[in-house]
Amino acid sequence: GAVLKDVMKGVAPVRTELQELMDVWMRVAGAEIAARAHVVGIRHDTLTVSVESAAMKQEIESFHKTGILKRLNTEFVRRRIAKLRCVMR
Repeated sequence: GAVLKDVMKGVAPVRTELQELMDVWMRVAGAEIAARAHVVGIRHDTLTVSVESAAMKQEIESFHKTGILKRLNTEFVRRRIAKLRCVMR
């Protein structure tokens, strides 16, 4: 019982942060991108999102990355996100 509580204390904030980041992603990425690219994790200063196609990956990296990062860092104040990494599902 006590050991599990100690473990969960360390896990709960990560889940809360990730859930908050998912919510922010839905707002800052825009409906079209958010429908086809989903947050899968954050490590250090890098946000990883899974995308449905190579075309979507290219679109985000070429045209939307800078704006998304700027908006993320405005709305997500828990930590600075410097990189956006797109991976195929």
